[in-house]
Amino acid sequence: MTKATTITVTLPNGELAKRKTARTYTHAVCTKTRVISFCGSFELAQKRIRACHPEVQPTLTIVPVNA
Repeated sequence: MTKATTITVTLPNGELAKRKTARTYTHAVCTKTRVISFCGSFELAQKRIRACHPEVQPTLTIVPVNA
């Protein structure tokens, strides 16, 4: 079993969001103030945005996970 690590994402408003996980995430789908979803690739993040309601899609941003 892989040991859990803490990953961070810099949100569009400049705040840091953290998550403790054993999985590998490369991108996050975010609003200005919170993370909607962590994704394993840019393509999966795009797919996640397409799955959201059309009125919400313009407010979402794909942000890379901090190294």
